[in-house]
Amino acid sequence: MESTQLLSPEEHRSSNGWMKKIVLTGCLALGSLGFLVLTQKNNSTTSLASLKGSSQVLPPVVVDIDFGDLPDPENMEPLVTMLALGDWGGTLGKEYGDPGSCCIIYNGWVNTRSYRFQIDYWAQQYVAELMALSAIELKPTRILSHGDNFYWVGVGMDNANYRFEQSFEKIYNQPSLQNIPWINVMGNHDIGGANFICGDSEPYWECSSSQELVDYLERRYQAQTTYKSPNGDRWILRDHYYTERVERNGVVVEIFNLDTNYAEGSGAKEVCCQCYGYAAKYNINPGVCSNIQPGNPSCAGGSLDMYNACMDRIDAWANESYTRAYADILASDADFTIVNTHYSPHYHMSAPKMQKWYDLCKATNLTVWINGHTHGFNHDIANWGTHFIENGGGGGYFTANSPIIENDQVKNQWLVVGQPYGIMELSFSKEWLKIQFATFDNNWQYGGLDYSKMKVGGIARGHCWFIPRTGSNASPRGIECNSSMNGAIGAPLYWS
Repeated sequence: MESTQLLSPEEHRSSNGWMKKIVLTGCLALGSLGFLVLTQKNNSTTSLASLKGSSQVLPPVVVDIDFGDLPDPENMEPLVTMLALGDWGGTLGKEYGDPGSCCIIYNGWVNTRSYRFQIDYWAQQYVAELMALSAIELKPTRILSHGDNFYWVGVGMDNANYRFEQSFEKIYNQPSLQNIPWINVMGNHDIGGANFICGDSEPYWECSSSQELVDYLERRYQAQTTYKSPNGDRWILRDHYYTERVERNGVVVEIFNLDTNYAEGSGAKEVCCQCYGYAAKYNINPGVCSNIQPGNPSCAGGSLDMYNACMDRIDAWANESYTRAYADILASDADFTIVNTHYSPHYHMSAPKMQKWYDLCKATNLTVWINGHTHGFNHDIANWGTHFIENGGGGGYFTANSPIIENDQVKNQWLVVGQPYGIMELSFSKEWLKIQFATFDNNWQYGGLDYSKMKVGGIARGHCWFIPRTGSNASPRGIECNSSMNGAIGAPLYWS
């Protein structure tokens, strides 16, 4: 059922000078508010019913914004620019009618007559065209990628080149995207998803020992870290943790790329159980995989040794990321520090893990944490000033926003309206970071199964926020851009 509320655009906000008392527009929440951490799968890639047709407008919140000694951000001139997207690497076979990861499945089939299907089927390609349009304007120096680069189960050493060619090089082949470094991390689907892990090419098989399992976990990483792009060596994924420093025109941006696959929200447990592989082996309904427990035959074949070895390895990746990032961000002299990873602390992690990452963000004065996994878009702000951006609608999997999750430390500022695909645009001056949601304007035409019917339109820009540089005396909360649009833009806007 179409929600008229989801189709009501919102007016631009107005500017009132240096010390601005502004009305921060209420965000639309799809579902319940005020959760501390994710304890159910209501925001996972497999839970949709709780999101459909539910929306709520929050009352306006009035706040004071102090620029300190920084200039008005509306007058900023970008000196460094970047694009960011998540969850983009769709499955192959669409030209043969196989929807794969792109589309909503109803009782085992895809409704090709639905409004959503017309957009979902070739969504990854549409987003690539959108990125190309943005790149023509912004001329980005980097593209930040938040993981789930290859649905469903990642790539192995033997099939990596083919998948990269088909899912990456041929899709992001527009002239404006050539030779721009992609700064990547791995998501849960890159290390197996929830299927068998062993093997160097599909179909992957059941591991015979704990050692074989952890060896192939590492080989999933190696398949992506060793790839060399023929287009300017643009694919960058150096390790489970690494940094990328950009210095240009007097602006320094440092990106800290983390492995957070130990998260509870469709993370390490699902990867290590490999339930979809075992469910097929034992002829069990895969519906049990949403709540399978260690020791069950559908979780690592019932082997606690194999399950624990897998979990220990993924935990070690995250712990290394934490230890190294804490030291590196604390020591950074960058104007802006950014965490690029797959998971959010409060949307996808248990309370202890969430708090641990919060403590890091607060102690290091981290500017922005940007992640994917949830296939939607939102903007949350911590009471100490770190901005959390969810950016998972890159087109590899159909969009599905999460209900807002807040706690006493982090509050929601914006939740995208509807279920549009899109990207984030990041523009830096010496004093300010401008981050803005970008999606399809109304001039796009979508082809359903027939990609040739697609017509590229333009860019619709939505929610926009200015964030001050690290160490300034401006409020770290920042301020909404005059051009910010929090209403319904892009596509799809509703489910049916």
